[in-house]
Amino acid sequence: MFGKDIYWYGVQTISLLETGQLHSPDRSPIFHIVFLVFRLFGISDESLLVFQVLTVVWLSFCLFFARYLIVSSWEDCNFFPSVMLVVLGFLYPKQAWAIGFLILAIGFYLSNRIHKDKWKWILVGFSFLFATWFHTLVGLLGLGVWVLYRLPRKFDILWFLALVVIPNLWPTSINDRYVFDTEIFPIRAAYAMVGIGILWDWFYLVFGKNIFQPFIPIRTVFALFGLLLVIPIFHFSDIQFRILISILILNEIFFLKNTKQFLVTSLSFALWTLTLSQEPNLFRYPYEEMWNPGEKAASIDNNGLLVAHHGFCEYYHFQFRKDCLSWEPDDKAVSELPHNTKIYRLVYGIRMENLRASKDNEKPIFSFIEPMGEYQLVLEEDWKRYIFVLENKKSKLLPIAKSWKNPYRKRPGFIQRKQKYGI
Repeated sequence: MFGKDIYWYGVQTISLLETGQLHSPDRSPIFHIVFLVFRLFGISDESLLVFQVLTVVWLSFCLFFARYLIVSSWEDCNFFPSVMLVVLGFLYPKQAWAIGFLILAIGFYLSNRIHKDKWKWILVGFSFLFATWFHTLVGLLGLGVWVLYRLPRKFDILWFLALVVIPNLWPTSINDRYVFDTEIFPIRAAYAMVGIGILWDWFYLVFGKNIFQPFIPIRTVFALFGLLLVIPIFHFSDIQFRILISILILNEIFFLKNTKQFLVTSLSFALWTLTLSQEPNLFRYPYEEMWNPGEKAASIDNNGLLVAHHGFCEYYHFQFRKDCLSWEPDDKAVSELPHNTKIYRLVYGIRMENLRASKDNEKPIFSFIEPMGEYQLVLEEDWKRYIFVLENKKSKLLPIAKSWKNPYRKRPGFIQRKQKYGI
């Protein structure tokens, strides 16, 4: 399976199938689409793959239909499908469905085939509302595109300069959900996340000019967005990267079909394929290594809650229907622990020999260690002692013990309010 959140869609939908409610409240109807796929094909990894392929098909249809709405000749309706359709469809399906509706809204808004303004605005309104319903961020993005499109282009430099200054005036955290990170250079972060292909796509977004002439003003808006995304306004991996790949797809509505575009798109495919072949872990977790440790952890009788990294938790919950937390256990999680059970932790990235050799006041720290391939199962209470010892010794293992591989942060309040245990 590709995609680092795909099993979350399975977890949500299984809960919907079995209880009539989502595991975590979410207004988006995306899980009802997965619900229909599971009804047709059953609950399995293959059904999740069908859902991802269906998402890519949906995006492709929306791009094709939007081009049909805005161009005068049938031949111009064709487009070179880019790798971004697959990237967004597989990595962020909920956002992809919302972007599809936003693409339709833009197509209806700029269409020269709909001659009655009344029908045009009705279609634009419904498409935009569905985009916002599926993903609120996409609705805000569409609103931002429309506002910048309506503003005079002579003020573009002012918007850009304002966003260079404003982030330095913001607090680093407005609440427990939104954190403004002004220390990470976004394009470098994007390269670290998905490789060199995104750099080429960003460059062409900002500087490419192979666009239908009537739509140069909105193309300029997309180029401006590309420049704005150079500024570290938000943490890139959480927000700006999603905005960037959305803008890249929206920009494709207006591409001219010619040899130049074929070469540009082909180079993009080649660069993304190179990254995928050399570093597939950028687009997926090593799920094939998770079955055995997951099965063993689920079979322990007094395992009331497992703590593991984000990708493992989704996989574990989907495959074994057991509770898992990808945060450090908080008071709420402890209070909801079933009677006579304990909290276990699946350690990743630290060898069993290191855990067994660790001591506190000449006594072994871990009273229980179960080797499980790349993972080691220990008791959470022992793990806390281990972290304390590593901190006192300033051990070289501390950066691994306190990283995404081994969750160490408390759940933000908005997640704690939404979920029982969470994933």
